[in-house]
Amino acid sequence: MESEGTPFGRYRLIQLIGRGGMGDVWRALDTETHRVVAVKVLPANLGNDPMFAQRFRREALAAAGLTEPHVVPIHNFGEIDGRLYVDMRLIDGRDLQSIIAQGPIEPRAAVGIIEQIASALAAAHRIGLVHRDVKPSNILVAEYDFAYLIDFGIARAASDSSITGAGSVIGTWAYMAPERINTGHNDPRGDIYALACVLHECLTGSQPFPGNSVEQQIGGHLGLPPPRPSALKRGLPPELDTVIATGMAKNPDDRYSTALEMAGAARAALGEVGPLTRTAAMQVPVPVHLDTRIPMPGNVPRNYYPTTIGGQVSHTDATQITPYATAGYRNAGEPNVSGHPPTGPQTQGAGTSPGGGIAHEPQRKRKRTIIFASSITALIAILGIVITIVLSSSDQSSTQVAAPNSGPFTGTFKVAYGPQLDVTGKELAGGEPAETEVWQLRSMCGTKGCVATAARTSGDAFDEPSLVFDLIGNRWYGTTIIDAPESCNGKAEREWHWIYLREQPNGTLSGEWIEDSIGCYIKRTATFTRTGDADLSSVPDPAKLPPRKLSKALYLHGIYRSKVAVTGPSSKPPEEADYSVDTICLRDGDRCLSRFLQTDGSGRHELFIFENGAWTRNTEEDTPCPAGGTSHTRLTAVFPLPNPVPDPITQLSGGGLSTVTGSACTGGHYDEVFTRTGDDPIPR
Repeated sequence: MESEGTPFGRYRLIQLIGRGGMGDVWRALDTETHRVVAVKVLPANLGNDPMFAQRFRREALAAAGLTEPHVVPIHNFGEIDGRLYVDMRLIDGRDLQSIIAQGPIEPRAAVGIIEQIASALAAAHRIGLVHRDVKPSNILVAEYDFAYLIDFGIARAASDSSITGAGSVIGTWAYMAPERINTGHNDPRGDIYALACVLHECLTGSQPFPGNSVEQQIGGHLGLPPPRPSALKRGLPPELDTVIATGMAKNPDDRYSTALEMAGAARAALGEVGPLTRTAAMQVPVPVHLDTRIPMPGNVPRNYYPTTIGGQVSHTDATQITPYATAGYRNAGEPNVSGHPPTGPQTQGAGTSPGGGIAHEPQRKRKRTIIFASSITALIAILGIVITIVLSSSDQSSTQVAAPNSGPFTGTFKVAYGPQLDVTGKELAGGEPAETEVWQLRSMCGTKGCVATAARTSGDAFDEPSLVFDLIGNRWYGTTIIDAPESCNGKAEREWHWIYLREQPNGTLSGEWIEDSIGCYIKRTATFTRTGDADLSSVPDPAKLPPRKLSKALYLHGIYRSKVAVTGPSSKPPEEADYSVDTICLRDGDRCLSRFLQTDGSGRHELFIFENGAWTRNTEEDTPCPAGGTSHTRLTAVFPLPNPVPDPITQLSGGGLSTVTGSACTGGHYDEVFTRTGDDPIPR
C-alpha cells in the first residue's frame, strides 16, 4: 500500500487527502514537471480487470479532450506498478452539500452555480459522456464562487443512498431520474433531471423528495409531482416552480433538451437575460497552457480534439448524440457561462458574500462560516465523467442479473450494412447493395465479463435470426457457423459468420460483418444505432447463458512473417511473406478461426481452423507453373498449439503436404514457421 513520502512512478506522494471505495487520493509532486497535483490511485483489483482497464483508459482519454473550464483538467493517466491512476489539477474548495447545510443559497448565486455545472455537462454530453451522478457533494465551489463538476466516489455505503449492483446502476437515489429507477436507462436527460434536483436543493435547502428511506425517495421520483420551491421558501419567484417542473418531468421527452437550456430558463425566471455577471475574475482571459494537457495519440478519432483553444469544445454533430431531443445542442447564441477560472483576488461580484463566499438567504438566524474562513483542500477524487461511466459497464456484484434495458449494449438498434466487399475492402462486382435491419439487444456485465443476446426483428441481409455477443477487449464479437450448400463458387462450404463492433464517440457501434470459409470471403461494414428501448420479451435473458470459455487460440494475433520450406522433386529456396492475423472463437472455445491476410495488398489470404489443440490448413488454389501449365495445388497441414502458450503467440510452427496436379510442377512435404513481428493493426 502506498504511504506518504514514497515514490509512485514519476510522482512523490505527499499527503493522503481522501479515501473511498474507488481508491485513494493523494496530494503529490510530479517530479518531472515540479508541479503539485492530485493523484487518484485506484484499487489494485480494478487494474487486474482488463475490461475495466480498457474502458477506464478510453473514457479518461475522452474526458481529457474537454477544455471546458468547469471540468477539472486531466494532466495524465495510466498504470504504474499495476495500479491505474489519474493525475489532475489540485483544487482548493468546498463541496456544495456542505454549503447547503448552512442554509438555502441566495437565488442569483444558486442559479450562477447551476449555469456553470450546466456548461460542464453540455461539454460532456456533446461527446456522448453522461455523468450519472450529479449531486451537491459532487460539485466543488472554489474561490470567487467558481464551480467544478467532480465525483467523490461511487461505491458509497447504504446510508449514503448510493448503489452499485445488478445492472451497474450508479447514482444517488435523491437525484435519480424515474427512467433510471424503473428501466436503468441512462442518457443526458438523466443528468438534466439531477441538475434540476440540485437547483431545488440550493434554493430551499431541502432535497426534492426528502425521506428517511430509499423507498420514500423512489416513491417520490416515480409517483409524486415535482415540488414547488416557492411553496417551501418565501420570496422565491413562482417562475422557478416551472423550471423545476420541466427539469424534473417524469417523461424525459418533456424535459429541457439541454442542461444549458434549463440554466437559461432559471436565469430568465429571476427576471434576468443571459448569465449573471459574477466576479471580475471570471471575465479575465486566462491563457490555456497546452503543456498541461495530455498529448493526444495520432489514432484517436478527430472529434476528441477541441476546434478552438480555450473555448467551447466542438465535437460531432449534436444531433447524432441526442436523437431523443426536440432540439439540438446550442452553438450560436448559447449563454456564455463563466469562461475562465479565477486567478487571484478581485472585486466582489453579485451573488457573493463579502470575502468571496456564496451568499445565503438572510432569514436564518444562526451564524455561518464563510466558505473560505478556513481553506480546505478538496480534491477531484474521481472524474465525474470518467469513473462513473467506467463502472456503468463493470458490475461490482458477484450476482449476475440482467436489469431491464440496462447494460452497455441494450435496446432497439437500426443496423446499416454497407455493400459487399472483398478481403481488401474493394466492392464486389455484382455483390449485394447496402441494406438495413432492426435488432433487439439485451446485455449485462458481471464478474465474468459482458454478454449480450440479440434477435433480429426485421430485414434479411443475413441468415442468422439471433446472435450472442461477448465483449473481448474493446470489441463486441458475435460468432456462429452455418452449413451453406453451394454458397461458395458453387460448392458446399461450412461458413463462419462473425461480426465485431467497437463503440464510437457518437454513441453508435460500428465494425464489420464477415462471412468466412475456406474458399470464399465476403465482408460488409455494419453500424448499430440505438433507436429506443428493447422489448425484453423478444430477447433471451443473457444472465441465463453459460459463461464464455477462453481459448488460448485467441493468443494468435498480430503481424507475422511466414517462412516456407518445401522438400521434394520441385524443392526451391524458402519463401517469406508477411501476414496480418486475427482470431475469433465460438463461445464454447472448442473451435476457432484464424484468418491470415497478406500485407502486400495482393489480397492473398489463408484460413486456419483451430480444434482439439491444433490449427489445420486445408486449401486449394490454381496457380501458374513455371515449368508450364496451371497447377492445381492442395495444401494440408497441422500447426500444434505451442507449449507453453505465450500471450501473444510469438512463433507458430507446423507442416504438411503440398499436392500438385495438372502441370509439370510437383509437390512435396513442406514446413512453415510464423514468427510474430508486430502488434495488431487495429488495437484489440
